[in-house]
Amino acid sequence: MDMAADISIRLEGISKKFCSDIKTNLWYCLQDVTKVNLNLSLKRNRLRKKEFWALDEISTSISKGEVIAMVGKNGSGKTTLSRIISGIYQPDKGNCHIGSNLRVTPIFALKAGLHPLYTGKENIYLKAAAYGMNEKEIDEALDNIITFSELGEFIHTPVGSYSTGMKARLSYAIAMATNPDIFVIDEALAVGDAVFRAKCLEHIRKMTKERKKTVVYVTHHLDRVLQTADRVLVLDKGKLIRDTYDVKDGLQFYIKNCLKDEALERQEALRELIEQWDNEK
Repeated sequence: MDMAADISIRLEGISKKFCSDIKTNLWYCLQDVTKVNLNLSLKRNRLRKKEFWALDEISTSISKGEVIAMVGKNGSGKTTLSRIISGIYQPDKGNCHIGSNLRVTPIFALKAGLHPLYTGKENIYLKAAAYGMNEKEIDEALDNIITFSELGEFIHTPVGSYSTGMKARLSYAIAMATNPDIFVIDEALAVGDAVFRAKCLEHIRKMTKERKKTVVYVTHHLDRVLQTADRVLVLDKGKLIRDTYDVKDGLQFYIKNCLKDEALERQEALRELIEQWDNEK
């Protein structure tokens, strides 16, 4: 059996740097563009003044059919890593390998890309096209998008009149219509109503188990990790400090090592949430 064929994402020594000062960053960008135009090499493996490593030597492999939860405090590198997996950022060091012919669909803000003056149906064509779908593919997916979004006749009214939950329903339904092999979600399900979130989480589980899709889910909500994840990656200050299939252990490790400066009451509440979930299984 070819084990490599079962891998959807392979990260090899991924590092990404940013600059903490916008003026300095613009100057570095100008320097880099000039070097590229002159066919000079860029020294991506070292830091310049005011630069820092947002990600530092991240290596792991993710298999088809897995739901991966990435957790960590703000600034730990979760969003940066998810954007590298999505192809939005390029690493400064290392390589991100996506399985052959696998389609990646990222969701970083469910409401992004929706035009308030256009109807829901018109927005389906606009946003699905932005995801790379052609008109024929959108026509074929249209009924399923409308059905999944549960918007009914509101699909013919301007999106500007929608509630936050309605926009979230429409955006998620469009994203899923792309039939992604790898679905990258960065806190997108934090919006919308509880019924919608539950439906999406159930859809994620069904999609991964029945169709061997891969989901990378970035979240601060530990209850959603417990509901969906097969595996937990804990990031801290740009480093991968825990990678485990024991979801409970991964979250306990996260609380102990990343939230140690949080109020004790919050830490205890999160531990109780994990224990309660474990007892109800």
